[in-house]
Amino acid sequence: MKKIYIILPTLFLIGCGVQTPTKTAYPKQHSIAQQQINAQNAWDELDGKTVTINKKIQNTTTNSIKTYNKTKQTIKSSLEKADSIPDWFYAPPKSNKYFYGAGEGDTTKQAQSSALDLIAREIQTTISSDLSISQGYTGSNTNVYQSVQNNINTEVQKIKFSNIEIMKTVKVGNKIYTLVRVDKQQLFNSLKNEFETLDKKIDTQIQQSQKYSLLDQLITLNKIKPEIKKAISIASILNTLNPNFDNQKYINKYNNYLNKKIKILHQLTFSVSPNNLFSQKLIEVLNQNGYKISNHSNIKINIQKQVRNSNIMGLAVARVTVNIQVLAKNKILSSTSLEVKGISNNSKQALAKAANNFKQKLQKENINKLLGLE
Repeated sequence: MKKIYIILPTLFLIGCGVQTPTKTAYPKQHSIAQQQINAQNAWDELDGKTVTINKKIQNTTTNSIKTYNKTKQTIKSSLEKADSIPDWFYAPPKSNKYFYGAGEGDTTKQAQSSALDLIAREIQTTISSDLSISQGYTGSNTNVYQSVQNNINTEVQKIKFSNIEIMKTVKVGNKIYTLVRVDKQQLFNSLKNEFETLDKKIDTQIQQSQKYSLLDQLITLNKIKPEIKKAISIASILNTLNPNFDNQKYINKYNNYLNKKIKILHQLTFSVSPNNLFSQKLIEVLNQNGYKISNHSNIKINIQKQVRNSNIMGLAVARVTVNIQVLAKNKILSSTSLEVKGISNNSKQALAKAANNFKQKLQKENINKLLGLE
């Protein structure tokens, strides 16, 4: 107890206001009560005890304990809730006759909607794995494959599920869990009726367009192209719902329609006016893509340009806005503006460089789309 004997007199001297001889500056004096608490703490620590009397530390410890208990209770509640959620929510049944979907939501309607979304995703996944060369798609062409896949996903999301059966519904906490099923054959029949109506509409428009000019046929093909893409997607969905449905014959027919459009494009003639440097660059690009140029043409292309000349650090700069307007039978098929610039020693050379940049920009564009033919 020798150490206790040394500490207590020091504390006693401080309590009596006696200054101990030292050059170190002391902090502001504590109250007599606080000094007594400090002395008691020192005594207890020396006696092998750990006693915390400081209120701030005491409050912090209390809050930590409360937070820990609250977290522990939250985890416990979550585990109890997880145990209460039915197994079919995590693993819906599998069947050749039905699609099963399990969903969660704040309301019964939300839970059912979530369950139907699960069924739609199952259909999308199945179709995605079925896409192959035998169906008219080539995986080597990423853009074509991705375009087809995106169209299919869009059509799957539009499916109007009917004859939905609610198999089970339970409430766990504040959430509703539901299990639904959809008859595959009934879904197939409903979608097949929609497809047959669309297919007939496409065939009728194609047949009627045969009576008219090549340009009218092209306009018709452009008009129904979105419907053709939709029909291809629905045919793939029908094949997934019922493998006996021969979607290949429809895909071949639609591909023939789209290939016919390419043939028509190369049979048409184009004229470009007025004759200037930028017109010549456009004609070069058209020729590269197999288009025919003629003064007596089906489709007329007018080019208008606005040139803004300036000088920067002794160099001539030509900024050009090129407006391209495509007309057929006095109707505007498309109107496009492209911005280009050229820099050189003089304004004439700068304009020539701007024209070359115009050609390079055209080569990067979808020329059919730019001409309003897609």
